[in-house]
Amino acid sequence: MLLIRHSIGSRLFYQTDEYEIDSVEDKWVISFKITEEDSKEIIKFKDELNLFDVGKNQKTWYYTSGANVKFNKEKSEITIIADHKTIYPVD
Repeated sequence: MLLIRHSIGSRLFYQTDEYEIDSVEDKWVISFKITEEDSKEIIKFKDELNLFDVGKNQKTWYYTSGANVKFNKEKSEITIIADHKTIYPVD
């Protein structure tokens, strides 16, 4: 499950089970389907996003220091390029 949260106050912007995370050089490209309306809050707060990939045995936290967030209207897809990643074990 992927959670998109506000870094200040941890407000949940979006949650999905259908997403992709691809490692490209020293960054991670995170993409998922989303409506244009739902993408507006994510883009509005693109400088203040925390992304959590929650698995059974670990939670991975991603964030971007460059606010690299783009919405593709034709594909109804948002892409976030993260440049930081931290893995936490989940008990």
